Amino acid sequence: MPEAPGYQRFFAELKRRRVFRVMAVYGAVAFVVLQVADIAFPGLGLPPWALTLVLALILLGFPIAVVLAWAFEMTPEGVKRTESAAPGEITAIVAEPAGRRWPAGLLALAGIAALMAGAWWVGRSSAPAGEGTGIVRAASANEILDVAYADLAGDTRPSVGVLPFADLSPEGDQVYFADGMSEELLNALAKVRALRVAGRTSSFAYRNVEKDLREIGGELGVRYLVEGSVRKQGERLRITAQLVDAEDNFHLWSETYDRTLDDVFAVQEEIAGAIAEALQVSLGVEGADRLVAPTGDIGAYEIYLTARARMRERGEGVHEAVRLFENVVARDSSWAPGWAGLAQAYSLVPYYLAPGLEEDQEDAIWRSSLDAAEGAARRALSLDPRSAGGEVALGNVLRDRWQWQAAEAHYLRALEIDPDDVEAHQQYAEHLAAMGRLDEALRSGRRAVALDPTSAIRLNVLGYILSMNGRLREAIPQLELAALHGPDLIMPWNNLARVQQQLGVLDEAERTIRLEVLPRFARDEQERAAADQRVTARFAALRARDPAALEACCESGAWRDDPAGWLLVGDTARAIQALRRQARDLPEYGYQALYPVWTSEIDPIREDPRVREIFADILDRTGLSGAVLRRAAPGE
Repeated sequence: MPEAPGYQRFFAELKRRRVFRVMAVYGAVAFVVLQVADIAFPGLGLPPWALTLVLALILLGFPIAVVLAWAFEMTPEGVKRTESAAPGEITAIVAEPAGRRWPAGLLALAGIAALMAGAWWVGRSSAPAGEGTGIVRAASANEILDVAYADLAGDTRPSVGVLPFADLSPEGDQVYFADGMSEELLNALAKVRALRVAGRTSSFAYRNVEKDLREIGGELGVRYLVEGSVRKQGERLRITAQLVDAEDNFHLWSETYDRTLDDVFAVQEEIAGAIAEALQVSLGVEGADRLVAPTGDIGAYEIYLTARARMRERGEGVHEAVRLFENVVARDSSWAPGWAGLAQAYSLVPYYLAPGLEEDQEDAIWRSSLDAAEGAARRALSLDPRSAGGEVALGNVLRDRWQWQAAEAHYLRALEIDPDDVEAHQQYAEHLAAMGRLDEALRSGRRAVALDPTSAIRLNVLGYILSMNGRLREAIPQLELAALHGPDLIMPWNNLARVQQQLGVLDEAERTIRLEVLPRFARDEQERAAADQRVTARFAALRARDPAALEACCESGAWRDDPAGWLLVGDTARAIQALRRQARDLPEYGYQALYPVWTSEIDPIREDPRVREIFADILDRTGLSGAVLRRAAPGE
């Protein structure tokens, strides 16, 4: 009998040494481990590189396992070197019927396929910025922005605002659910490219407001309004919705839906479809695409709505939102909106830290929060590559790490997905401002306010960017509106006081700080009284243009390192010293580190060689070497 070919004898040896079995088991176990790690690591707050490390170790271990399987075998006496084949043993294996020879090899191939599939999935969801998430090509950036900044005055699309649905539940304890219903409907309509939808914050400002719908439509800048109510009792829902022409209060469509809680996503899509039909526009949805992304766990959805409500409250609500979103993704790890919400909440944590933390503690929180936010955002995008929220969250993470180009790619991708995404416009505006591209930042900030005209956050950002552009008198009404619509926020008042101080209206600046900033900043009456004394002394020194008096009241704290105050009293040397301290103490994260470089407060000494040297150092350390200040031309 002729000897079998060499390759058959080799495969027979692999079977005899049980190498095929090891390959099959290793591949299957590796696939399970990678899937579990992909789901669990972001929720545990582990950085994205941890998943990459696990993948690398698994891939490295595969050839090692194969070699060990070839060289050793398990016996009742323990691990021993594999003995050479007995005479005729290999020939007998080769002579076996195909039905007995092939299964081992096919299982080994299946194991390798499982290993490669797991590696591909993990590599896709943990790809570096700009890879694996559909990042927009640079060549198409202008096209995206042309659509995103199209003139609203010439926009012929039907414009719609979604007012907060009323809670008619027996106990009146389902406001969060009614709000969530309204917000999800708003989000669904925003995906219809043939409609222009007013921002959530502006629309929800009309909760419990008795106003004529024509007046509301005019203030929101929309032709049509959606209003309704939700009655939730146990597992039963009654949802009423109606579409009204705000020009004449004519009801174009209305419907009542009596369903179970499990049908909430279907109802949202039905309402969106009915509105589109009433306005004679196409939904623009094809194939398996959905306007609403459902979860199979209604409990997770209810927690998600509560988490969204807490995140909007900011402050401590952000930390509570993180815990709630973590619960959401633990219950349904394949639901992209849950991961996108978790990413946004994580990215906000460093902005709402408890006072009194040491610098290294703050840095640690920044690092862990951004790592966790990145992992959650990438998970959201791996589940839904068209998640604008995931793209914005990832852009925020990279921006706060000073990875400017990568961050911009994600903001542009978000605007490509949804040109009317208000959060994308606002965050992109802050990104551009941090890079010194204040002309572009002003355009983005204005678009965010045009889409969401009563949002305190959007108005504050626009006022801040106007002041950075040196347009102080234009900034004041925006900041005053921001303070009006966000009475609990401290940022608009802080920015307003700085603009008033820069304009030299010191009485108004002092009044703003004393009446509006201190009550929101001081933790108790004793702290407020001490701060009040410092405010009195500081503004007395500013009025007298007395550097010595200013130094006496600002021996420590933020005011000592504020060059604007020293410039107001004519002390250039101390202003430059303050800038040097800011450069020396530059944080490791956060786009606000660039504020002193671009603010118009520094314009009187911007061309001083010492100042230019300080700014060059800051730009170099934050990855913006050679960046040039660009401001909007008058009238833009």
